[in-house]
Amino acid sequence: MALDPHDLLKINPKDIISHSLIPEWVVHSLVTAPFVVVRRVHAPKGQEAIGIRGKKRNQRFGAFLPEHCVIKQIKPEDLIGREQWKDKQAPVFTAMEFAADILNAHRLSWGPGGSVGFELASGVDTVTSTSDLDLILRSPEPLEFFIAREIVEELKRSPVRVDVQVETPAGAFSLLEFARGPGLVLLKTRFGPKLSSNPWEGI
Repeated sequence: MALDPHDLLKINPKDIISHSLIPEWVVHSLVTAPFVVVRRVHAPKGQEAIGIRGKKRNQRFGAFLPEHCVIKQIKPEDLIGREQWKDKQAPVFTAMEFAADILNAHRLSWGPGGSVGFELASGVDTVTSTSDLDLILRSPEPLEFFIAREIVEELKRSPVRVDVQVETPAGAFSLLEFARGPGLVLLKTRFGPKLSSNPWEGI
């Protein structure tokens, strides 16, 4: 299975490659939960760009991992089974239930990113009472503006703020920005951000 941005990978911490000094908090984080997230960054051949998260919001560290060293790969869309969060009490999981009904009704492929995805994949408590909900929406084919607008309007009723990032073959962009109608959107690619009028083609 190909590795995509936002995929969570179970690894052996000894396998990470860093070109700078590894902070002490990174070591502790990987002992607690040996999971990293795939970053949207160009990596050397045979390696994957990864990110490590700490307990604090500002604790984020970028490194690389040999592709053959992945122990387990978990995609955001693997984490949408309601049984995986039904007993969790944080408001963000109520928002997951709310978002699931909306996105499933549109027959879209989606899953949680950020702290919610990390907690569900690793089993380590990560979200707080004030956590937002970050969602990843897979869209290999162009999404209609009116559908994007419908989703954005429906998600405004969520009990917590919901941020949806749309993933295309060319990169990723904000659903909220796209829903405003035809025009340029900021497309995130492995080689940096660019303005695009067609985020599925990257032009």
